[in-house]
Amino acid sequence: MKSFQTYIAELSRSSEFRIKLAGVNPRGKLLDQIKRALDTYQLESISAVKSLPVQEHRDFPQWGGPCEAYQFDVTLAYPTNAVQVRMMIQERARVNPDWISVRNLHEAEYTEEAESMGKDHTGSVLLDPEMKTESGQEYAGQTRIGNLLKELESHKFEFAKANTEKAKTTNEVPQGDVSPVGTHQNKKYTPPKG
Repeated sequence: MKSFQTYIAELSRSSEFRIKLAGVNPRGKLLDQIKRALDTYQLESISAVKSLPVQEHRDFPQWGGPCEAYQFDVTLAYPTNAVQVRMMIQERARVNPDWISVRNLHEAEYTEEAESMGKDHTGSVLLDPEMKTESGQEYAGQTRIGNLLKELESHKFEFAKANTEKAKTTNEVPQGDVSPVGTHQNKKYTPPKG
């Protein structure tokens, strides 16, 4: 059983989220509406709104090409999850759900770090040293196709013997020679006399 201090420590843990909005600048009245919506979960702090580069964003695939996006981080005292925060912003601040992306702050930072490693082919997301190469052609290009074909030609496959007994089909299997319908008549019940 947990101690009382453990329960208090779990209750006092805050939740941190990274919120991104596409196509709308969260300043002035909209930012006040978002703050009021997040006060439901006891908003502790909110960072300054940052403008992201105009590009295709992973968080907003429905926008297609380049879109304007803004992000800010919030800390909430009440324990909650990203789906609840997103729904609260959607309902109380009246923001279109296609414009909102809410992620756990640690998840967002980890994802951005992993994506930055592979940009401009300067690093590899994979940590396996064999996979860190300057050219990916050994693993996915025409050279790899040629190597696979050579590898397949070198394998020797064993096939079943040609002199095996022919299998029987269900038509060749002996069947019952008595019809199930009408072959045996039911005996009539005759009451005993007497």
